[in-house]
Amino acid sequence: MKLIPVFLLFTSFIIAQTKPYYYPVQTSLGDHRITTIVQDDFGRLILGTDKGIFTFNGFQSKQIPSSKLYSNDILQIIKLQNRFYGLNKTGQLFVVKEDRVSTIPIPQIKSPIVRLEETANGELRIICSEAIYTYSLQPFSLKSTVHIPFYEKGKAELIDYSENEKGSYALLSSNEFVDLKDQTARTLPGMTGRWLMNLKNKLVILPAKPNSNISMQFSNKRFKNLNKLIGSFNHSIQKVCTIDEHIYLLSETGLIILRAGEMKIQSVIVGMHVTAVFQDKDKNVWIGTKTKGLYCMPFGSYKLLNATEFNSLEAYNNQIIARTNGGETQFLTSFGKKSNKNPFKNTNPQENVANAEIATPIILADEFVKSILPLKAGGYLIASSKGLFKIDAKTPKEFRKKLLKPDGRTEIFANPIKDLVVSDSSSEMLFSNLEGLFTLNLETLEYHSIRYFNESIDPSQILFNNRKWYVLSSTNKIFTINKGRITHEVNFRENGTNILVTKLKIYNNKFYILSDKTLYRTDQLDGNLERLDELSRMNDLFLRDFVILDKKVFVATQLGLFLFKWEQFKSDFPSFILGKPTGDFQTKNSPKFESENTEVIIPYELVELMGNHPYDLQYRLIRNDNTEQVSWSNTSLGLTKLTFEHLSSGSYKLELRLFDPGTKSFSKLISTSFLVKASWYEDTLIWFIAGILVGFFGLLYLKRRKRLKKMELN
Repeated sequence: MKLIPVFLLFTSFIIAQTKPYYYPVQTSLGDHRITTIVQDDFGRLILGTDKGIFTFNGFQSKQIPSSKLYSNDILQIIKLQNRFYGLNKTGQLFVVKEDRVSTIPIPQIKSPIVRLEETANGELRIICSEAIYTYSLQPFSLKSTVHIPFYEKGKAELIDYSENEKGSYALLSSNEFVDLKDQTARTLPGMTGRWLMNLKNKLVILPAKPNSNISMQFSNKRFKNLNKLIGSFNHSIQKVCTIDEHIYLLSETGLIILRAGEMKIQSVIVGMHVTAVFQDKDKNVWIGTKTKGLYCMPFGSYKLLNATEFNSLEAYNNQIIARTNGGETQFLTSFGKKSNKNPFKNTNPQENVANAEIATPIILADEFVKSILPLKAGGYLIASSKGLFKIDAKTPKEFRKKLLKPDGRTEIFANPIKDLVVSDSSSEMLFSNLEGLFTLNLETLEYHSIRYFNESIDPSQILFNNRKWYVLSSTNKIFTINKGRITHEVNFRENGTNILVTKLKIYNNKFYILSDKTLYRTDQLDGNLERLDELSRMNDLFLRDFVILDKKVFVATQLGLFLFKWEQFKSDFPSFILGKPTGDFQTKNSPKFESENTEVIIPYELVELMGNHPYDLQYRLIRNDNTEQVSWSNTSLGLTKLTFEHLSSGSYKLELRLFDPGTKSFSKLISTSFLVKASWYEDTLIWFIAGILVGFFGLLYLKRRKRLKKMELN
């Protein structure tokens, strides 16, 4: 699945001016033809396929039973007044409510149904080949019928319909354009029409092959020719829809997206048979296909600037230094375009030597020189695969000669150097090797190890900012170091954060933290994190590196270089669907369970369509309102129920919430309650009566003993 977007993005790059990003969604419907997509009030997608109706919550698909349908091949589903009305291949009209499918008889309709629509008044419009029917929903009844003028069975049947403020219009199979208000018909000049689209009270008539035939616009009783769609694929359009001033043309070979006002191609996706397109409440676009499953095109202002795979990114002199997997270094502009300008070009030869490791490292016969640093006191410090050395040289020429001589250097550290960073004042350097982390005084050339609770540190990244060192370790900890000592430690695996940190960078005194799922920033490492929400909504990306340049965020992935803007979005938590408690020995239609009960099952469903899922699901079970002794526990996001076994008697309340480990925020609590009845031996009334009886008989026994003792004394 992960190779599919790479191919698709490559092919759309060839054809289109812009490259849309989309990713495959795991729905277990890969062998289905997804024909229609809608969304319910909980946020779940309702998918109509050739094998039935399914709900998808972002984790799994579940089929809705439809035994009353003659055919499970669903053609269309639309949402009207919190219900879903649909049409199957045999022409049955049905309604979906509360995960149940019921058929609706429509004896008035005898001809084939073209499609279903919602009227401006929220009523159901059924478009047929010979007439248009409007139905009221509560109760369901026929409200009006409009017969198509000039209809002739088999010769002049309705194939599409549209209306706007100026009238209602039909397109016939005889290539006639009918004005229903005026009861007039015109033959389309110079084209064969197939689709009618209403755009700002202007009708656009599209042919079946828009790249081979012209399109046409109808406005003010006149036709106007539009250009052919240059650059689109040569295949017949199967379906057309509009979303946010864009026209989506669905084909057996892909998808064309047009800017409606200009009728120009914005982007093209090829390599799949597209059968459905839908925009959800968060403006993400979902693409249904034949036998390739479901795809998502997440909403946002992001752009894919460059299709090259980069491993690392650095910012220097308003340019981006990008390195590929093959070791090639490219210089990019702030627009992601390749630049021929080398930001390291300098006329000072000493600085060229100091920056030699950036342009090309020095490779000797048995040594790899990683870095060269001019020392204030004179000479050069080199870091290589053999260790740290000092070379006393006054000029670059003398340095090169001594570099090749074994006796031309002074050994400082005898083990291979993995990484090193010099402070801004060039007075201190932190370096690492396989044994741990070290600090080096660049004036005295003395070094010592930096350890944490007598344990060595394996750094994966070293940064210097504002007179302090920051070290990201391989154990997911960030250490703050000042004057060779650790002054602060942050563990992103503890305190409920649980973020896998892969990169740490500092820009304008803000810390930027790249994880395996998204990018965060914060003013303080132990404070709350702000998430890059656009990136969080994207899935199937391997986040390799990032850089901040001119308030723009560039992220390197396996698909190329993305551009983001750090904008503030209202990030709502996903929604819950919490079911009623069930179990054995349950009182009918009641959340009460007998004392013999062995388990209580509480079904729930988390709806999070975006596959990144940067949340933790937490729950706690409170008994008899005692919250002080109950802690929160984590559970899997993909589960569908919580099971509690052999509960003691009492009143229970289950609370669930979502936790965002980055921002450390919580969603609103949802809860449900149930009761486990006490056994006879747990009933306080029984024990109270038993206590009275024991006391009564005990008192009688004592009186009898006292009387017998008195009789013995006499």
